[in-house]
Amino acid sequence: MPEPNLKPTLPLRLWLISEFIVLYVLIPPLVAGLIQPHLGDNVLRRVGITAWSFDVGLPRWIFVFPLLILTFVSMLIFLLLDKSFENRKLWGWSRFRGDFKRIITRFVWLASAILVLTWLLARYTDIMPMERFLFLPTHVPWLMLTISLLYPWLSAYPQEITHRAFFFHRYRTIIGEGRLAFVLNVVTFSWLHVTMWNWVAIIMTIPAGILFAQTYRKSDSALAAGFEHAIYGIWVFFVGLGYFVFTGNANVG
Repeated sequence: MPEPNLKPTLPLRLWLISEFIVLYVLIPPLVAGLIQPHLGDNVLRRVGITAWSFDVGLPRWIFVFPLLILTFVSMLIFLLLDKSFENRKLWGWSRFRGDFKRIITRFVWLASAILVLTWLLARYTDIMPMERFLFLPTHVPWLMLTISLLYPWLSAYPQEITHRAFFFHRYRTIIGEGRLAFVLNVVTFSWLHVTMWNWVAIIMTIPAGILFAQTYRKSDSALAAGFEHAIYGIWVFFVGLGYFVFTGNANVG
């Protein structure tokens, strides 16, 4: 059984606050710089830092999925070893089944809206090129299929462990379990996408973060949140919005 939610000592509280800032505030822009060193170095120069560089001589792909998987595995192990955490939240199959109909019903309506909004964005604005609308399924279906198969397990579910299960459990003693925790969760999930180097990715992951956080809080199932994350993520790539959430796309001013 989970242990009582005890108030942390001052040293532990300071440690948790510092850990939170490092993991969820500082690491995303650091990774953004490592993925796109020339853009990161431009930011450093703008703030007067010329002695440092984000170009560390390592392949940039190391800082994308390998880093995410390493973080996911580390946080997963922590949760499994923490006796105060209910391991059923990592999967929660029965609760996922109970929430499946709600998730799918909401997806049908929102997916239709996303399709229309993406077409309008491509047709009537300069933000997204028209040729990107439905680009993957019509021009590179094999890549669309690969994304559909791999995205749920290499990105969606790991992020629901790092940004939902671990987040809400690890920091509940300093941010509570109410509105503050929810808002911080949505903001930090959106901030994670600073690695994409465009403002559209940050903005459009705010409503996504709200949906996934609601599902995790409602179902207590990372599987449910991961499934919802996966179907929206796949749909985003299908309609063409993957143009903005493909790591390193800095073509949006």
